[in-house]
Amino acid sequence: MTGNGSFKINGPRLVLRSLLIPAGSFLIKSVLLLAIIFSSITLLAAQNKATPPEEKPVVAVIGGTLIDGTGKEPVANTVIIIEGDKIKEVGLVGKVKIPKEAQKIDASGRWILPGFIDCHIHLSSETSDLEYYRDSNSLATLRALQLMNTYLRCGVTAVRDVGSHVEAMQALLRAQRAGYIDSIRLYPCGNLITITGGHGYGMHGSMAVDGPWEWRKAVRQMYAAGFKYIKISPQFTLEEARAAVEEAKMLGLHITAHGGGFSDTIPTTMTRIAVEAGVACIEHLNEMTDDVLDLMAERGVFDVPTLMTYYASYQRDDISRFLVEKRGWSMAMHETLFKKAYQRKIVMGIGTDANGEYRELYPQIYFEEMKYFQRLGMSPMEVIVCATKNGARILGLEDELGTVEAGKAADLQILKSDPLRSFDNLGSPETVILRGKIYRF
Repeated sequence: MTGNGSFKINGPRLVLRSLLIPAGSFLIKSVLLLAIIFSSITLLAAQNKATPPEEKPVVAVIGGTLIDGTGKEPVANTVIIIEGDKIKEVGLVGKVKIPKEAQKIDASGRWILPGFIDCHIHLSSETSDLEYYRDSNSLATLRALQLMNTYLRCGVTAVRDVGSHVEAMQALLRAQRAGYIDSIRLYPCGNLITITGGHGYGMHGSMAVDGPWEWRKAVRQMYAAGFKYIKISPQFTLEEARAAVEEAKMLGLHITAHGGGFSDTIPTTMTRIAVEAGVACIEHLNEMTDDVLDLMAERGVFDVPTLMTYYASYQRDDISRFLVEKRGWSMAMHETLFKKAYQRKIVMGIGTDANGEYRELYPQIYFEEMKYFQRLGMSPMEVIVCATKNGARILGLEDELGTVEAGKAADLQILKSDPLRSFDNLGSPETVILRGKIYRF
């Protein structure tokens, strides 16, 4: 109360200098309470009116020839309107209204593609045996970030990591969410899951478990660690693989499997088991029979061939002599399997898998993989679909990534030359747009 017996109201607070209200004066107390509530509501409403929602930046890419990643023919003289981190509209110059406030990018005489996707990478893998023993999670994180940033400059805007240091992957994901780093989209599996003595056993980025219940627990551990993708690796029994697949599907995770190889104690067995267990994707095109390919096609199982890593391994005489001499492995085997998968319309994506000393092949190995697909019979447009739309399908993100369409993520690249004529200039985009942010190189 003021000196004259009146009340003083200051913002949402009612300041009572003296409480001279009789204890039984219920009506006065009620009026005071209503005054406090009304004052608070009025102030909050004024504050909300005074701070309008933050406007999203608008970008207009004008005049380029669009290869949208769907497999459709290129469209010349296009306009792409980006609002925030999403594509708002795609159309022809003169038919799409360009907002006055838009930042304009002149793409005349240029080609526009979606950002590429690498479906098989180990970002934090060591470069040598010596580095393996001297490694730390901190160094692994920085090594992974360096490769991510290299890819950004090359037009690769998303990767699926299929086995790396758990702590490194967690740190990168959290750093991106917090805004500490600004790099490409990362979709990691965490540790690949194998058996004691199996493929990847003892490596950084792997975990060994035995028996169906332990396999279930391993999937749950990766889920609890924050990962949305799972990779299993031979050897495994059908019961173990099924346990992993059932857990992954129950938890809404995407699961893939290493496709056999030198870990097949009985040739072609592991890939068959993985497909029968219900995995969504097979990594590599290793020794397998036609009926396994038929089953993959029937069930819609994806494949990531990683041809160039095998090619480099044969060139460096780095393939097990047992596989070459006793089981007849050769680069021709992988190429034949690719052609058979292509004939069966198995959806394939681009993956690199260049570990250890093979890291020196980055980033060019990605584009050499695209060229390999073309040499084995795919058209340039089909290969571009593998690098974009198919990659998004393998990630389970076809509604968000992989094509330049309204509503999709604003991830695209602007090239100086026509990629349908030659892949030689891929990897050197003039401009990359990632999450709506512009990077010029």
